[in-house]
Amino acid sequence: MQGILNISGYALLVGAFGQSWFYTRFFAHVPHWLVLGVLLLPWLAVHTISFCNRAPFGPRPYRRCLLGAMCWYTLLTVLAETGQHFMRLPPDGHIPVAAARCLMYFGWISFIPFIRAYRLLLKYETEEKKKSEVCPPK
Repeated sequence: MQGILNISGYALLVGAFGQSWFYTRFFAHVPHWLVLGVLLLPWLAVHTISFCNRAPFGPRPYRRCLLGAMCWYTLLTVLAETGQHFMRLPPDGHIPVAAARCLMYFGWISFIPFIRAYRLLLKYETEEKKKSEVCPPK
């Protein structure tokens, strides 16, 4: 599962570069490295926790970290689309708006293995909880 999450997390990296097209134009006065750093947080979180063979912490924090990365990426995508709806940014000549959107929505492909891992971790967590209720530790 860790390898699949690590590889599929690279879709978040591609999606962050699609989002950067919008956010660097919305916030032109902010340095590009700062905007890209905020956009890369979901990928960085998933990449660091899925790089090892085992997660560095238990199933509940791991599950919450995956959920946080998905929510953060979703929020950034919704805000980029909302900003584009109200501000109507024209293409800059290098990358058209449709290409930036395609890159941004490509990041959503990574949600498929993330949701699968989330459900497996939730199932494992509930099984462990039931097991500890049936047979309490001494």
